[in-house]
Amino acid sequence: MKIYCISQVYWPDNVAVAQHLYDLLKLLSTRGHEVTIITSRHNYEHPEIIYPARECCERVHIHRLPNTGFGKRTKLGRLVDFLSFNFLIAWKLLFIGRKSCDVMIGLTSPPLLSYIGIKIARMKKMRFVYWTMDLQPELSVVAGYMKEGSSMAQTIQKRGDYIFRHADRIIVLDKYMKEHICRRLHSDRKGIDVIPVWPVMESVYEGKREDNPFRQENGFGDRIVIMYSGNHSVMHPLTTLLETAVRLSDDKRFLFVHIGGGVRLQEVREYKEEYGLDNVMILPYQPRERIHLSLGSADIQVVSLGEGCVGYTHPNKVYGAMFIGKPILYIGPEKSHISDILNVCKGNMAVCHEESELLAERLLAFAELSESQKNAIGLCNKTFAEQHFHPDVLLDQMIRSVESVEDL
Repeated sequence: MKIYCISQVYWPDNVAVAQHLYDLLKLLSTRGHEVTIITSRHNYEHPEIIYPARECCERVHIHRLPNTGFGKRTKLGRLVDFLSFNFLIAWKLLFIGRKSCDVMIGLTSPPLLSYIGIKIARMKKMRFVYWTMDLQPELSVVAGYMKEGSSMAQTIQKRGDYIFRHADRIIVLDKYMKEHICRRLHSDRKGIDVIPVWPVMESVYEGKREDNPFRQENGFGDRIVIMYSGNHSVMHPLTTLLETAVRLSDDKRFLFVHIGGGVRLQEVREYKEEYGLDNVMILPYQPRERIHLSLGSADIQVVSLGEGCVGYTHPNKVYGAMFIGKPILYIGPEKSHISDILNVCKGNMAVCHEESELLAERLLAFAELSESQKNAIGLCNKTFAEQHFHPDVLLDQMIRSVESVEDL
């Protein structure tokens, strides 16, 4: 098949969506499909970094558009970036011939991107696969970016419902997303595949804890490293974790490490400065080839999900953390895809938001566990992840889902 994909981010960007998309398109190309992606020339976190307009990597043809690059510093700048990207991609898609594309894959960011894609795909009689990473406008309403029932929210919802009704295949990340889509459409929509995303790392660190190069380079020493790695999104509050760092600031056994970017990283910096937190360390995104070392250097991996966000967004860092055999600290609603996993994998920690005192108690109790007890928690996680979240298994499901539309 001839496959086009539309996404704001792609390789060599390090954000999670770009990496998962890279894995999928590379494998589609390997399976014999002719694959092209239309994306932005700007790096997502650092828009001043500009990639080549055209490139070919792993037999995937990359077309990058010269949209604006104001970045995420202001809501207005971000809106202009979205609008300029959507305009340019609409113009690009209009000139794609019917014989050049059999299937189009659309993602959820920026808002309305896939609405543009599916309208043009239907006009040109192409199949459309909607890879749903989050749900709008629900997520923006929860985040406070727009008011529920506002004209903007209604517009986005109507456009989203159009995509859900007319996409040839929908891929969602968990059952809660699927249930919410069906509620929105007031029907048991067929053609929705539930496929979580996979861990993105080239290998798994198997060495001794103290010999981990990343741990040595950053001077972690023998401290218990509680790590949050990835996008510090507004949807994944970290205030409870930061308040716990304040509570444990005098206990030299603990080190709270934040790796990555995102709007909530500023809150981490402010806490660190205001309270003089020597037990908080901030590091940049790590390249893909070193993710196994950075994640492997932690003793506990943190996953956060905001209240009211279940079914609207899907923190995927839990998969990578479990895949490398790390204990999980989950901060969020009691009922979610993460809690469903942790209910099976015993020994991990879970607290609700605003329970920093309880979290401090849980961490103090964890510190008293023997190494064999800590390792047993991680081993249970790893075994479960290898059975349910192995990249080979999930990518094969993705390929079959995309290829299934050829016979419709």
